[in-house]
Amino acid sequence: MKKIISNSQSHKLATEQGMVFGLSGSGAGFESSAPALWPALARRAERQGFHSLWLNEEHFQSRQKPHGGRYVLSPLVAAAAMAARTRTIRLGFSVLLLPLHHPIRLAEELASLDCLSRGRVDFGVSRGGNDRYLDAFGVDRLKASKDFPSTLQQVLDCWAKHPIMVAGAPLDVQPKPIQQPHLPLYIGSYSEEMVRWTAINGHRLIIHGIQSAAHARDNLRCFVDAGGDPSTVPFGRFTYVAESDEAARRDLLPVLPHLLAKLRMVGQSQRAKGVIDMANLEPDLFIKHMVVAGSPDTCRQKIIELRESIGIRHFNLLPAFFGYLPPAALHRSLLLFADEIIPTLNGKKALGG
Repeated sequence: MKKIISNSQSHKLATEQGMVFGLSGSGAGFESSAPALWPALARRAERQGFHSLWLNEEHFQSRQKPHGGRYVLSPLVAAAAMAARTRTIRLGFSVLLLPLHHPIRLAEELASLDCLSRGRVDFGVSRGGNDRYLDAFGVDRLKASKDFPSTLQQVLDCWAKHPIMVAGAPLDVQPKPIQQPHLPLYIGSYSEEMVRWTAINGHRLIIHGIQSAAHARDNLRCFVDAGGDPSTVPFGRFTYVAESDEAARRDLLPVLPHLLAKLRMVGQSQRAKGVIDMANLEPDLFIKHMVVAGSPDTCRQKIIELRESIGIRHFNLLPAFFGYLPPAALHRSLLLFADEIIPTLNGKKALGG
């Protein structure tokens, strides 16, 4: 019989010997590649020693030929496909947009995924501040923000052993997740108010790679000051490893104009004001301040500096650069990261791809 695992065991055990590394993006970092390949790529990432895969919830994204861009699927469906091809790698969401989901249906689907994956799901969620998404789904922004704590609690209550009350009737929501008392919970937010709420309520924070270095550090400091543990925070950065610093810059320069144009659009929105440093949306400055890029030695040192300066133990790569990095370059980078960086920072030897 499968042993019931607590929602804190996996991260504690994984980080005892060093750092852990995840892949993040609309396709868990594989969104440059055709979606039919994602399950096999997830299996490869597992064998290479990556700890977790994190899928973003996005909507209304179209690939722009000839420059590409990211493939976007339902994150829950994509995670289920990846779960079927893997055994140990964790499957997270970075993040699901809670106002776009019915809490009971979301609880059922996440618990189903946890059962199918034998207890490997991490529940990342946010208030979902994208006005375009909220308008399309008929959701009032202010109400969604106000209702976030109670809606989230509804999801958690569905996983409790006792029935929930709906319209005066008791309902026993099934299935229950393997991880108890609930899935590990990660909150994504750009606001200090929500970051403090996350720490005070004993949840974990997740930091996305589009946040400027200063904004990400401020969020993490706020989380720690409110009682949060920085070692539990998946800290995201765009990441690219090449044979040399010069090769990394050469490979990224054709990619960055498309990514930076996308980030400028995001940075002009109300929800991202102050989150993205518009002054750094120039290729060389972006590589210097927003990307872990270069040779294996350079990338390793940058990650060590983050670990020592802000206390992180979980580093999430955004390796596909919103899908604009060609698949061949993406897979070379991940192989170098797995062979040259993971074994030296987590004390474990990768199995090879």
